Amino acid sequence: MMPDYSEHGNEAGRAPEASEDDPPMSRLFIFCDKSHTENDIRKSFSPYGLLQDVKIIKEKDTGENKGFAYVKYAKTSEAAKAQEELHGSIIGKSDRPLRVFVAASRSQGANKSQKIEQEQCVRLFIQCSKEVDEQELRNEFKIWGPVESVTLIRHKDTGNPKGFGYIRYTKFYHAALAFENCSPKYKAKFADPKNSKRHTEEQYSEKAEPSQLLKLKRGEQSQPTSLNVIVSKTIKQDQLWRLFDIVPGLDYCQILKEGDYNNEAIVVYHNPESAIYAKEKIHGFEYPVGERIIVKLSDMSSAHIDTSFIEKHTRKETFCSVPLPQSHPMAPAESQVAKRLFMIMPTPVPVAILKNIFCCWPGLIDLYFLPNKSCGYIKYADKESALKAMETLSGAEICGTKIKIVEAEEQVKHDGSKNAGDDGSRKRMRRN
Repeated sequence: MMPDYSEHGNEAGRAPEASEDDPPMSRLFIFCDKSHTENDIRKSFSPYGLLQDVKIIKEKDTGENKGFAYVKYAKTSEAAKAQEELHGSIIGKSDRPLRVFVAASRSQGANKSQKIEQEQCVRLFIQCSKEVDEQELRNEFKIWGPVESVTLIRHKDTGNPKGFGYIRYTKFYHAALAFENCSPKYKAKFADPKNSKRHTEEQYSEKAEPSQLLKLKRGEQSQPTSLNVIVSKTIKQDQLWRLFDIVPGLDYCQILKEGDYNNEAIVVYHNPESAIYAKEKIHGFEYPVGERIIVKLSDMSSAHIDTSFIEKHTRKETFCSVPLPQSHPMAPAESQVAKRLFMIMPTPVPVAILKNIFCCWPGLIDLYFLPNKSCGYIKYADKESALKAMETLSGAEICGTKIKIVEAEEQVKHDGSKNAGDDGSRKRMRRN
C-alpha cells in the first residue's frame, strides 16, 4: 500500500522558481476540467508522494480555471508513479479524464520540441568503466525494473567503449528509481532526446540488427511527431487542445511562449501520420477570424502519407461539450433553404469544424461567418433539423467557445413574399 502524504499538506510551500526542476522530472503538467479545484487535484495526487506545490492556472481577468494545472513532487519517482497511475483517470465530480504529463523544464522554455514522456523519461545517461559490458550493466540496473535496452557508446574505428552509455527502461517509474538509487559512480541523469548524431553513435547497440545499422549509416531517420504552432494571443490553452484533439492521436499540447501579438505552442501526436494530417487540416485556419493559425512540421519531411483512415475516425465529442448524433452528408448547394439560423461566437471556430458538427442533423446546406464578424448564418433544407440543431447546440461549447444560436429573420422579397435563404448581396468570409 502506498504511503499517504496528504497530511503534509503544502508544508514545503511553493519552491522558488530556480528549484522547480530539482529534482528533474518532478513537476507534472495536468489537463483537467475547469470545474476541478485545487483540493480535487491535491486529494488525488497526494497519495503518491510529498507535494511541494499545487497550482491551478487561472484567467488573469476573471480568475476562472483555464483547465490545466501543475503539481510538484519532492522526488522524481513520486511524480513518475502519479503520472503513470493518474493519466486517463477521472477525479472529482467531472467525467472528463485527466491527461497527465511531465512538465517541460524552465531551462527548456520555448525551445522544447520533443515528446518528453517517451524520450527523456525512460532513458538514463550514465558514465561507466571502459571495461564493463552491456550484460553487467543490465544485471545491475534491472534491480529497479525491466530494462528494455543497454547501449554502450563506442569508437567508430575500433569499436572500443568510450566510457558512457544509455540505460532504457520500459517505464518512467523504473527509470526514476534507478536515477535516485544507482551508485553515484554512474553520475546518472535523464538522457536528452535522440538526435541523428546520437543515433549514429548508437549503431553498436546490443539490440541493433544489420539492417538497422545500414539505415543508420545511410543517415535515415524516423519521422518525429511534433508540430510547431503559432496562434493568436487570444487563444487559450484549452481552446488549443480541443482544436488539435479533433485529430486522433494527440498526446501533448502546450503554449510555451506568450508574445505581444502571438502565442507559440508545441503539439505532439502518437504518430507522424496524425501530425501530418493535423498540419494539412489546421494550417491556415482563421481562428479567430482574420488571424491565421500557422502550423509547421518539426524536423519532419513532407513525404506523402495516406491519412484517409484518420478522417473516418475523427471524434466530434472531443471538441463539442454536448453529445451529438451520427453525421449526415451535406445537402446539395442548390437545395431550397427551409430554415436559416443565426449564430454568435465570441471567438469564431474554423468553419470546417462547425460544418462537421451541424451535419449531425440532416439537410445542412451551408454555414459561414460574415466578413470580420464573430457571427454568421446556418442554412438547412429541413426545418425540423435546423430547430433540433439550435435546441441542442445553443449554449454549448465548441473548441472551448460558447455558441449562441437563434432563428434568423426571414427576408422579404420585393414582391412581398418571404425567402428564408437569400442573403442578398452580403459577402461571405473565405470558406475553409
